[in-house]
Amino acid sequence: MRDASRASDAAPASLSGLPLVVPVVSGAGGVGRSTLAALLAAALSDRATSPERQTVAVCDVSPRAASPWPGWVDHTAERGTGWLATCASQPDQFAREVRRSTSALDRDGTGPIWVLTDTGPLNPAFSGTYNAPLLWAPLLRYVRAAVIDADPFEASRLTRQCDGGPLSTTAAWMAARSARTAAVWVTDPGPAGLARTLEAVTAAERCGLPMGQFVVAVNDVRGHGWLPRSRSRHTLLADRVGAIVELGHNAALREGGRPLRPSRDGAGRDAVGRAAARLADAVIAAAQPPALSSVPSATSPLPSATSPLPPAISPLPPATPAPAQSFAERTPSNVAPLACSVSALG
Repeated sequence: MRDASRASDAAPASLSGLPLVVPVVSGAGGVGRSTLAALLAAALSDRATSPERQTVAVCDVSPRAASPWPGWVDHTAERGTGWLATCASQPDQFAREVRRSTSALDRDGTGPIWVLTDTGPLNPAFSGTYNAPLLWAPLLRYVRAAVIDADPFEASRLTRQCDGGPLSTTAAWMAARSARTAAVWVTDPGPAGLARTLEAVTAAERCGLPMGQFVVAVNDVRGHGWLPRSRSRHTLLADRVGAIVELGHNAALREGGRPLRPSRDGAGRDAVGRAAARLADAVIAAAQPPALSSVPSATSPLPSATSPLPPAISPLPPATPAPAQSFAERTPSNVAPLACSVSALG
């Protein structure tokens, strides 16, 4: 394992070559996964070697009301992932719609971070892209890096994959062609969080995944610090993953409910920016193109970049106004009798 927690004096890694895909996953909620995804995207943007191709995008897998991203973005797209998901199997239409479906998170003095999240008209059939991790593969033609803000259920997926279930999010992306992949596992420094991380790492090893492409981000979101039991679990992780990056507690990590966006000028002075830079360097060093022989097949086939969406995700219905309803029609059947009895008492 490469120690990335204090390697601040090394020359920064550059973001070049094949597009980089970084699924950011966790085994529990409340560990700062989405905030870390935003900081990582900003740090990766600073690593782009070509100014005209330094675009970094965050792909949010969650639907609205289950994600902080719609409230974080500074510029909201006309449409969002609920609409763009219906175009993934049609490359020409996807190319036309991706610009209209991309929001932006501003940064001080630099270009924005592009964000694909569920904004615009609501698609009632869209419930996120949890079960289709490669849905955003067509986006790789337009970006240098894609940070996938996943969900807190990756440990469960890895365990099911070990027993012949479908591929986990990390396994699916690590098998994706035309991209380099490194997975970031986010945990808090508590004994329970690191114990979950050890279980997930064991499951990933049993699945035959390339463990050098895993970076563990230990994020002290609550400021509880390290306990002796936590340090022992850290030691057990040390030789089993590509890198471990520690991010200390910072009470000002969020500003107005949104993650801080460190600028190029401030990254060297700001502790959050330095930690994000270390994480970006560790991710770039760990990323590798797919070695298909090292990723075992599962009972369900690996989805391709152009595979159609599941039947449950359908195009947006036409916006036709609904006819006016009477009070009885608007009241559920199990409530209507009670409403009538209350009216009679009046």
